[in-house]
Amino acid sequence: MGIKLRTAWLWLHRWTGLVLATVWVLVGLSGSYLAFGPEIDRMLNPDWATPQSAGPARPLAEVLAAAQAAEPHRFVHSVFPASGPQDVHHVWLTPSASDDSRMWELLVDPASARVLGQREAVPTADFGRRNLGNAVYTLHMQLLLGERGRVLVGLSGLFLLASAITGLVLWWPRSRAGLRQALRIKPGARGLRLHFDLHRSAGFYASLLLAMLGLTGAAMTFPGEARSVLNASGATMSPRPRWSEPLAPPHLDGDAAVATALRHAPGARLLCLWLPGASGPHWRVSLGEPGRVGAAEGRSEVWVDRQSGALLVDRRFERNLPGDTVFDWLLPLHNGQVLGLAGRVLIAAAGLLPLLLAVTGTVIWLRKRRGRLAAVRRKPLRRQATRPA
Repeated sequence: MGIKLRTAWLWLHRWTGLVLATVWVLVGLSGSYLAFGPEIDRMLNPDWATPQSAGPARPLAEVLAAAQAAEPHRFVHSVFPASGPQDVHHVWLTPSASDDSRMWELLVDPASARVLGQREAVPTADFGRRNLGNAVYTLHMQLLLGERGRVLVGLSGLFLLASAITGLVLWWPRSRAGLRQALRIKPGARGLRLHFDLHRSAGFYASLLLAMLGLTGAAMTFPGEARSVLNASGATMSPRPRWSEPLAPPHLDGDAAVATALRHAPGARLLCLWLPGASGPHWRVSLGEPGRVGAAEGRSEVWVDRQSGALLVDRRFERNLPGDTVFDWLLPLHNGQVLGLAGRVLIAAAGLLPLLLAVTGTVIWLRKRRGRLAAVRRKPLRRQATRPA
């Protein structure tokens, strides 16, 4: 690599890191939390986030009715059912069917259908233990800055990908001996040398993981643009269903809609039920099919007619187009669920890497900058010393 080209790569890598270090550190640390967010929530709020009654789960119709009775002036938008015996139902509400500018979460006991607690999806004041999970999620997604923060997070993911690539280019050793040295920290290293070795070796081992997190995060932040790229590349995606009929009260309840969906996807489990008005005028049922995406569940989508119970759209995982499959892998890769518990541990550890790389990179830059400034100051002194009397 020529000196000028290497200097350009170094400039890009250094200034991308210095400018976006704070964003990457915040997103990384919040991602570490979210890797085990449900477990932390149950530990912090056992009276809200864990079941308080024994017995079989009540029908979803009762759960939705309890949520509506607790918040009669809001629209019941969707329900994420309990994922296991230690979880509760998470019911989401919006101001109205046509307004999802704000969302609230109700935590409902599965066995009694009793509302245990309520919190806002995007906290405005409550950042305590009750709503810590949603606060961290909002920080991770938009840095608590709304739409501008969401765009910044998405763009920072693309720059993280670029930083990982430039870091690999700069790391690449010129000899076999240099390779051995580049893969480890020199014994007894201290000061600048220690920071340099930490930055170089940790950056190499983490580069592919950080590049993947940046790319998947950007794709999920900008799904419309990602869909366009996939369609243009030939990895076509299924068109989104469009509905023209007006919304009317459903004759079919949620339990019947879920039963219809499960009949068409044996072995699947309910991930989310979207009420008529939340995602078109019909019931939308999201199902998880075990073992489809590594250790994670493949996502299937089924739309059920709100009046007759007929299956309107069947978008099961096995019928995915190439672009649909790519999108199904994004979240399990990003949160580590593709590898099960080991993947979640890996992602939690990866969230700490931006902090390590930011600290070591900043120290290296400051030390070298201080050395260059000192050298500039010494130049006039040397000139004066060599000037003839």
